[in-house]
Amino acid sequence: LCIPSNRIVPVLVTAGDVLGGLAAGMSVRYFPIFFLHNLRLRPDQVQIVFAATMLVMAGLSYLAQWMGKKIGRLQTTLLMKYTGVSFLFAIIYFSQNQEFIQDGGNDDTVGGEDGHSDDESTSTSASYKSLFVCVLYVLRTSFMNAPGSLTRSVLMDHVPKQERAKWSSLESVNMFSWAGSAAIGGILVDWEGILFNFTATAFLQIFATVPLILALLFGNVQTE
Repeated sequence: LCIPSNRIVPVLVTAGDVLGGLAAGMSVRYFPIFFLHNLRLRPDQVQIVFAATMLVMAGLSYLAQWMGKKIGRLQTTLLMKYTGVSFLFAIIYFSQNQEFIQDGGNDDTVGGEDGHSDDESTSTSASYKSLFVCVLYVLRTSFMNAPGSLTRSVLMDHVPKQERAKWSSLESVNMFSWAGSAAIGGILVDWEGILFNFTATAFLQIFATVPLILALLFGNVQTE
């Protein structure tokens, strides 16, 4: 690697964080649309999903800290990132099957003796299936974000104290990049649809782990 030995870890960890931020920005603003349009959730239900995500994320953050001490911080980060991406692929897979989300039964079903159709049971079935996708979202988002403190701690451990503010300021680049990547996500949604945007996000999130792997292979990552 054409990077000074004392800069390998901070440069690669920062690169992974920036790429991960770009990937997240492509889709994070479109999940509310996905919930409302694709899953047919009500606005209050969408907010419940987001609240549940924050709670689960907090719990997984503690788990990430514990795992970081046991198997290593970057190893834990990679494991959780790949788990999160797997859940995103699951969301895409099940959402591509419109019958799984919306129909929940056979359109030719005949009503019972009371004269009512099976629309109510079909709606209940569809609700449970939408709930399943929501659970996948909660797990996906929680696993992707839970190890954030681990990469920050690795970064701070590998830069001089007088440079920590400079490296920390790169976090603002992540926030700024969300706006640009959200625009890219909008182009992908217009071009091929929201699930195509999610697929591009998943592959970019996988690519964002490459710098972390290189940091493990070529950098002398300090243990806690």
